[in-house]
Amino acid sequence: MSRLKGLDSRLSVFAERYRPLFTSSTRTVFGSALNFLRGLIQAARRNMQQMSEVQNDVDQQDLQYLVSQAAWDHQAVQDQLTRDADHLLGGHADSMLLLDESGFGKKGKMSAGVSRQWNGRLGKVDNCQVGVFGALCRGTASTLIQGRLYLPKCWTDDPKRCAKAHIPVEHQTFISKSSMALQLVAQARACGARFAWVGADAGYGKEPDFLRSLADAGERFVVNVHKNQRFYTHHPNPIIPAPVSTRGRAPTRLTTTRRPMTAEAWAKSQPKKEWQSVDVRHSTAGLITVRALRKTVWLWDGEEQKAREWTLLVIHESGLDGKISYALTNAAKDIPMRELVQADRQRFWVEQAFSDTKSELGLAEYEARGWTSWHRHMTLCMIAQLFMVETRIQQADHIPLLSARDIRTALAQLLAASGSPDIRTFETIANRQAQRWASTRSRYKKQGIQPVWTRFANPIM
Repeated sequence: MSRLKGLDSRLSVFAERYRPLFTSSTRTVFGSALNFLRGLIQAARRNMQQMSEVQNDVDQQDLQYLVSQAAWDHQAVQDQLTRDADHLLGGHADSMLLLDESGFGKKGKMSAGVSRQWNGRLGKVDNCQVGVFGALCRGTASTLIQGRLYLPKCWTDDPKRCAKAHIPVEHQTFISKSSMALQLVAQARACGARFAWVGADAGYGKEPDFLRSLADAGERFVVNVHKNQRFYTHHPNPIIPAPVSTRGRAPTRLTTTRRPMTAEAWAKSQPKKEWQSVDVRHSTAGLITVRALRKTVWLWDGEEQKAREWTLLVIHESGLDGKISYALTNAAKDIPMRELVQADRQRFWVEQAFSDTKSELGLAEYEARGWTSWHRHMTLCMIAQLFMVETRIQQADHIPLLSARDIRTALAQLLAASGSPDIRTFETIANRQAQRWASTRSRYKKQGIQPVWTRFANPIM
């Protein structure tokens, strides 16, 4: 664990690349930004008071000023984050941009965007804010790079309410979550991000315009859809029917004689021999294997001149629950099944990115009511997360099971100890590693195979 010593110095060096973005011609708040990052890691709760109390000579008013009034552009920082993450994870055949939303429970009615809406974290409708995020992913490494606050219509229809929350006028127009996700894709591309796939869950896949817009933009996607997704198993050949009589208006709408079916109905109609067994990846839980089906399908909304020819992917997960998921992709028909399944399964890692950032870096623990404060807190958390992901990749050959919690534990101790860390902290992390290895070996032994580990960013270990 000696390789983790010096993480505090590495954090300062890492943060230096963002100094210009926190500096104006007359003032810099970079010092406050660095203190904020350290507070996210050191404090048990990430409110301004505790984040200042765990550090020497840090004023909580400086931290509050940083997120509420200081002159810096959170979008410019997110764009730099995107470029830095791309250097780390982009440019490979398995690099993905994963789109997802996250809910943040809130009381009251004053916080920007707060309303009773679906909170995926709680699995129910609740009073909350919702952000739409993009994460760059390769293999088991995933880091948030872009994030925007969703404003329900009850906000955009009320300019006075928006003004009180300091929402810029240009953002007071209603934008659906799927449209916001498309904006994140365009923003990532504008920053030069090199991803080969776009992935999203069924909340976005159920929106036909979302999938068509991705395809029209030249993006290759694999996006989950609901089991009641309708499609045609043969080309619908939409035509304008001939008039049945000389009276009345001649038909002008396209129609088809084909009958659509649902993804669930099609999957249930397939014999067991059609399902393929696919090894997804090696993990601490053993070799993950699923069964999969795919089918060329056509989607037509009754309006477009031509039907869209895509591929339906059906995945039956192993385990007691036997969950079945469905996805649509516009990938080439001859793409190997394993590559397609692995791309679909990558969506797990955006959930892990949210989990790590919320549990270890306080993504959901913010004191912010205003629009600007919300985005700035999210952006600072993203900087801290990128540092953790970069650290895990750097240490992958030596500490392959290093977790975000391990990094935070070590870093918090190093920052608090000012160069004289308690050796027991590193002994604790070493014990965690030993326990994970023992658990991993046990699971592989039950499967009758040997665990194999290579580079952290490699999806097939």
